[in-house]
Amino acid sequence: MNNNKKRKLGKNIKIERIRKDLTQEKFAELIDMSLSYVSKIEQGLTSPTAFVLYKMSKILNIPMEEFFREIDM
Repeated sequence: MNNNKKRKLGKNIKIERIRKDLTQEKFAELIDMSLSYVSKIEQGLTSPTAFVLYKMSKILNIPMEEFFREIDM
């Protein structure tokens, strides 16, 4: 995944997390990942695995596809 796509994915995740009124710290705890990992994902510095995306979608109660909106694959 190129850098622009990673940044957009991270932005979409952050938007959904904020919509659910979750801090990065609480979100990281709920998905059982480190705060630094969540931060790197939201900044587009790394890509989450499919399993992490699945866990995020369950916590945020949205389909995984929402994370990829407006990303041209």
